Amino acid sequence: MRTKMKPFISAVFITFLLFETSAWAVQKNTFDWTFVQLDYARKEKVNHLKRYTERLHSFAKQAAKDKRISAFFEMNRQYFNAMKDQEIPESLSTDVSKLRKQFDQYYLSSYFVFYDIIFINNDGLAFHTIRKELDTHVNLINEKASIGKLGEVISRKPDHEVFIDFYHYPPSSEPAAFFVEPILNEGVQVGWIALQCAINKLNTIFVSTDELGKTGETFLINQNGLMLTESYFKGYSTILKLHLDERNIQPKFKNEFGHRIVTDYRGATALSSFEVFEFLGSKWLVIAQIDKNEILTEHYKCYHKYYRDQILEYIHQNPLALTTFLQEKQYDKTVRVDIDEFLKAEQGEVLETWGVSTCTALIATIPERFSYLAHISPKDKMYNGDETDLLEQITKKIKGFDVYPCERQDVLFIVAAPHLESIPNIIDQLIEEGFFLSQIRIAYNPAAKSATILSDYKTDNIIIKWMTPEDKNEIIVTGIDETYNINAIIEKMMFGM
Repeated sequence: MRTKMKPFISAVFITFLLFETSAWAVQKNTFDWTFVQLDYARKEKVNHLKRYTERLHSFAKQAAKDKRISAFFEMNRQYFNAMKDQEIPESLSTDVSKLRKQFDQYYLSSYFVFYDIIFINNDGLAFHTIRKELDTHVNLINEKASIGKLGEVISRKPDHEVFIDFYHYPPSSEPAAFFVEPILNEGVQVGWIALQCAINKLNTIFVSTDELGKTGETFLINQNGLMLTESYFKGYSTILKLHLDERNIQPKFKNEFGHRIVTDYRGATALSSFEVFEFLGSKWLVIAQIDKNEILTEHYKCYHKYYRDQILEYIHQNPLALTTFLQEKQYDKTVRVDIDEFLKAEQGEVLETWGVSTCTALIATIPERFSYLAHISPKDKMYNGDETDLLEQITKKIKGFDVYPCERQDVLFIVAAPHLESIPNIIDQLIEEGFFLSQIRIAYNPAAKSATILSDYKTDNIIIKWMTPEDKNEIIVTGIDETYNINAIIEKMMFGM
């Protein structure tokens, strides 16, 4: 009897174990899996950065011992000194010019990893450069106030290798870092070579972030909290220009590696994985991050069939307090939007639609830039109809003509109706169109008979006048704070808040 029970007991145990495992997986914090993904992206960038800096350093050490560079240094140094004291024969100038062209080819084939090589004598004079930029024939010590860190290092007359972290280098009009290497002639130091590193090669390491979705990015920060790489989400160069919040950055440098949920430089709440990277005395912070809003939206997409009913139930059970106004704001000119129609305002117009009862009103706006207002009837796709699809037309215009891809998160959608019939389909379609839950707001008043909606994009508020059947003269105006935040609802459901 016991022998026969063993397979049954084993099957029950395995079933129980599988149930427990799957339950644990479902309950496991969604953010934990995101941090795993961010850790992978961060480690990949750290490894790439390590290979790149080690390669740079190996070339710098090679250059310091390169006899051709030492010989070229000495030839140009003596030639420059001779030019100060006497007239140089044309034949000598021709020979020097040929040797310089030959060395330029050697530089291209052997040291092109460096943007420039600056040859500096013991007095601090840059007597020769490859690029012939504004630092040529400049005394770096005398001009250190304008040259910056390179001049400061040369003024200390180092007898060993020095690495200068990236800073804005005026002669090149862009950020640069330097390896300063002493040059010896028969055991006596005669000056230095400064091997200039361009920032663009460093920046390319952090360009690709496809595996981190729409808002994910990896970037590099120096100890002063300045970005060393470009941000995809800014329309201008961020390198050594964008300063991050010290309250965010300094704890990361102190902890050296880990995870944090922060308000990032764009004002978004982001999950971040970070690690301090050290190189020849400099410390950089490698950060991989992604917006929390995108994580919640992706979670919703996976379980949208479950959440559709849960959202409606939450809204029914949690009515919002609305404010009653006896006097409404008057506008000089409004443009009316009829049923099965949408219009765009961008020249100061105020859009208005009336009689929203069995229909749905939709506002799509970036405050102070533009606004769309649609009056969606039950014949529309959002009601499972087949005569119109106003939402698709609006999102197509927004993505095609109104905003850059990096600005799509700035668009706000407000859905208003005295019912919830169209809400699930509108949410699902906006998510499929690439927008986030955080961009969707629901204005709902089950006690209202109908609603009048005004869209004034010049303000960051909305105006919805709910008409109640009990008192036709009562007007309740709904502001943005008196709407349901779908992102917040999903987060509450996920974490039992």
